[in-house]
Formats: sequence, structure tokens, C-alpha cells
Amino acid sequence: MTHTMDLSEVLLYLELMKKNKKNPSPPEMNLMLHFLKDYEEVKVFYGRFTELGLKMPKNYEANTLIHFIEDIEDTYKLKEIIITKRDRRVKYYFNSLFIHQILLSKTSEQAVQIWNEAKECGVDLSEVWVDRYDSQWRIKQNLEEWRKSELSYNFQYLQEMYEEFCEMKNDYFAELSLPQLKQKLLKNEVVVGDTRNEIKTIVFSRSVLIKEFARRVAKGICQLCEKEAPFLDKLGKPFLEVHHIHYLSKGGSDTIDNVVAVCPNCHRRIHHLELEKDNKKILEKALVNINV
Repeated sequence: MTHTMDLSEVLLYLELMKKNKKNPSPPEMNLMLHFLKDYEEVKVFYGRFTELGLKMPKNYEANTLIHFIEDIEDTYKLKEIIITKRDRRVKYYFNSLFIHQILLSKTSEQAVQIWNEAKECGVDLSEVWVDRYDSQWRIKQNLEEWRKSELSYNFQYLQEMYEEFCEMKNDYFAELSLPQLKQKLLKNEVVVGDTRNEIKTIVFSRSVLIKEFARRVAKGICQLCEKEAPFLDKLGKPFLEVHHIHYLSKGGSDTIDNVVAVCPNCHRRIHHLELEKDNKKILEKALVNINV
């Protein structure tokens, strides 16, 4: 079975590691990145990692984070980060950075300019790279190959990491009462459309809390068919899935008045049939959740 984690779970994992005085190992770091969708999520991840004061693996920016970059402007920002590390082998790390910039270049002139800049920095790239400009498809291909290799190489380790995260998460939520969990969510309410980095972090961090709130309120009972959860998970909790009434993909909010916990069967029913009576019932349940 392949486990997955969304960004909110990855961010919580980082916080729980910090709380338990543990620093992520390189394999753990790579697996967490494996689950992230794009460089926007990577930047949130990197920002939170830095805020928590965790130790970044050596050369991580140049050797790993760069795989996700699809905007040439972001390569210049990454270059500044690498420079501030003041590593004696900084020129060596620029090799992959300059190649990445050439692949993202839109014109031959831009590629030549970057190639010359590399040469001035002591990075001797083969001239063949100059002809590989406007090759964003290579970036995407390289990223997918990196994802597959990391998952394949660390597959056995993934199971251990995921189980550790679930145990840490379970212990964390066990310390929070329902009112405390709700207060934590309300405290993190933000203005929609605010794009500051700190606001992004809050928004992305909320998802895992929202899911826990929805399941906690349901008390093991599906909020559509009103039957008990079909089974218990590995931690002995009723297994229910969290459904966003107004889909996130269509602009729905990740808030307590837009989520319910339902059994797997009802979850499929909602998505496949989209019956008005079902939607009305779960919306009523969600609105009641506000006053819990």
C-alpha cells in the first residue's frame, strides 16, 4: 500500500518533529518533498522548515529543491540562498543551477548569456547546453524521474515514516479537546485572497486540523447515512472520510462549515450521484458543526 501526505500533514509533521526534538533525515526530507505538488508548496515547506530552526541537509537547495522550479526567476532567488550558505564549494553547486536556468530560458540569446555567466563564475558547461533552451518539458521529466527514484529507493522506509507520523499526530490531537481544536482553527481564520507567505502557511496548515475537527464532531457516525463507521483504523479510530461540500477545486473553502465526515460508501455516492437531497442534508450537518 502506498501512503500519501498532503502539504498540511507535511507541515504538521515538521512541527511535531521539532516538538519531539528530532531533525528530519535526508530520506524523510525527500519523501516529504515527494508528496508536494509544485514549487509553491515547496516554498511554504522550506519557509516553515527554516522558521522551526530545523537543520537542512547539506547542499539540499541545489541538489533537491531545484527539481521543482519551473520559473527562471525562482532560480535567481535560490541562487541567493546558496550564496548565503558560504560553502567553499558553492561554484560546484552552481553547475546544476545554471543548467536549470538554461533549460528554462525562452531564447537562444538568454541561454548564451547564462552560459557566459556560468563561465565567469568558474563553471565550465559544455556548449551543447546552449541549444537546450526552452526545454521546460525536460524539467518536468526530470522531476517525475526524481519522484519515482526517491519513492522506489525509500519505499520500505516510507511505511516506517508514515506510521511514525500517524502516532505523533494521534498523540498531538489526543492532547487537544474539541473546543481547543475549534479555537485553534478560528484563530487561524484568514482573509481570502491574501497571498503573503505567512498567510499561505496558515492556509496550508489548516487542512489537517479541519479533517480532525470533522471526524471528531461526527463521533464515528457517518453524517449522511447516520450509520457507524464500517471499520476502525490501525489506531483504533472509526474510519470516516472528510468531504468538502463545495469542492475546493471549484472555489470551496477549507472551513468547518464546509466539511463533513462520511463513510467511504456515502463519499462515493455523493461524488457520483450529486443528489440535491444529499447535499442539503450534509450542508445542514456542517452548519450545526459551527455551534459545537
